[in-house]
Amino acid sequence: MTTLNILEDYVDRDTLAERLRLSTRTIWRYENLPDGLPSLTLGGRKYYRIATVQNWLAKRERQLNPRRA
Repeated sequence: MTTLNILEDYVDRDTLAERLRLSTRTIWRYENLPDGLPSLTLGGRKYYRIATVQNWLAKRERQLNPRRA
């Protein structure tokens, strides 16, 4: 019988902070932005889907203004 890990695509706040090389406080602040970092609360703990975090970060990429030198 194979064990199913329902949360395999998710990481907790500490792991996310470690992977992004940020503090857990910064992750908390990102959650509380008006268009904040999406999260899942389960059993009083926060979890973040890796693909959703990647999409959220990609939306914040800035393109250089081609008219500026």
